[in-house]
Amino acid sequence: MKNLLLTCATLSVLTSPATAHDRHSEIRNGERHLRPKEENKQNDDANIIQRRAVEMGFFSWPVPAEKVEADQVSRPRQVSDCGGHDPEYRPAHDFSSKDDPRLRKGGQAKAFIYEWTAYGNAIEAQDCTCDALSADWEKANVSFDALVEGIENFRLYTTVPHRVRNAIKRDYDQMCDVWMLLDQG
Repeated sequence: MKNLLLTCATLSVLTSPATAHDRHSEIRNGERHLRPKEENKQNDDANIIQRRAVEMGFFSWPVPAEKVEADQVSRPRQVSDCGGHDPEYRPAHDFSSKDDPRLRKGGQAKAFIYEWTAYGNAIEAQDCTCDALSADWEKANVSFDALVEGIENFRLYTTVPHRVRNAIKRDYDQMCDVWMLLDQG
């Protein structure tokens, strides 16, 4: 009985990233389209950031079409596991120690945008190594500036970039992890 419960729990955990997408996204023509949050459940500034992110393409990306051979021991689990990034790039958690909350939230949002792009590049290249898991830090800064232009409430800076970064990372993990099932819609 104990083995059966452990097996069920393991299967549930292993398939949860695929099922998590079902409620929040849909696949059309080989692309995942993340569903925006309902505008009546957010304030005006959050809606502005979300609309801009949709227009900028952060709510859709190609879905991995097949599993990629990956060394499960040494493959990067996240962007920050790789070297060779722009010297200004730091993972989002590195910004958590900043005293100025505006700098903290801005740095985290830029890191999320950078990582979203890096995961997209790896998915497009069908590459589970550090070779493809990088992006352009300057473009992340430009995208961040465009997303938050005119937004005074800096606490909203990370909400959308964090959500889209986590969603594309799930697809990257599904492409690279030996135990995950690909979600083809």
